[in-house]
Amino acid sequence: MRGSVVRIFISSLFFLFLSTQSLASQLEPFKATYTARYNGISVTATRELTGQEGSWRLDFNTFALFASIKEYSRFISQDGNITPYHYEYRRKGLGRDRGTILSFEPDKGMVFNVSNPERDMENVSPNILDKLSYQMQLTLDVAAGKENLQYEVADGKKIRKYTFAKEGSEVIKTPMGKVEAIKVRRVRDADSERETTVWIAPQWNYALVKLVQREENGKKYQITLKKLSINGKSVGAGQ
Repeated sequence: MRGSVVRIFISSLFFLFLSTQSLASQLEPFKATYTARYNGISVTATRELTGQEGSWRLDFNTFALFASIKEYSRFISQDGNITPYHYEYRRKGLGRDRGTILSFEPDKGMVFNVSNPERDMENVSPNILDKLSYQMQLTLDVAAGKENLQYEVADGKKIRKYTFAKEGSEVIKTPMGKVEAIKVRRVRDADSERETTVWIAPQWNYALVKLVQREENGKKYQITLKKLSINGKSVGAGQ
C-alpha cells in the first residue's frame, strides 16, 4: 500500500513541477529544493538549472524511502522560446526500474526514442517539448504575460497536449516566508476529477512555491518550496 502511494505521489511531482527564470525572458542558473509529506512519507525533490545561453541543462531529482526518480533535459533558449534536443528519465525502486531517452530533431519533424526505436515520433511540431522543457516554457510565457498556455509534449510514447489557465494571484506562506504568487491551473477534460494547481512567484524570479494535486479518489498531495538560490545567491522573503 505504501509503495503505491509513493508511486502516485512521485508521479505527480514528475509530471507537474515547474521551474524558475527571470521576468525578462532570460534564463538564470538556479537550484530549488522542495519538501512534502503524505501519510508519513517524506519526499524531497530538487531542481537545478545549469549552463548558459545556447546550452542549458535542467535536472530534476526526487527521493522517497528507497525510491528515486532522476531526469534531465538539454535545450537551447532564444527570444523566449525553448527548443529541446535531449531528454533522459530514470526511475528506480518503484517496482520495475524504468528509463527513457529521447533525441529531438524538430527541423526534421522527428523525435527519436533511443530507448525504444519502435516509438519514434514523426511529423512533430517544430515547437515540440519534453516533460521538463515544457515547464520552463510555461513559466517563461507566464512571465511574458501570455494568455495562450498550450504545449505539445513528447512523453516517450506519444505527443500530448497540455493546457493551463491563470487564475489571479494569492499570498502564499512558505518556509522561506510569505510571497505573492500567480495561481495557475491545469485545464483538463470536463469529466476529469483530477485537479492540479500551482503557484509561481514573480518576486522570486517565477519560482514554483506551491503545488496542490487532488486525485480522482479524493486524496490530496501538496509540495512547498523550502530553499532557493539563483546565480548562487540565496533567495528569501525580503528579496
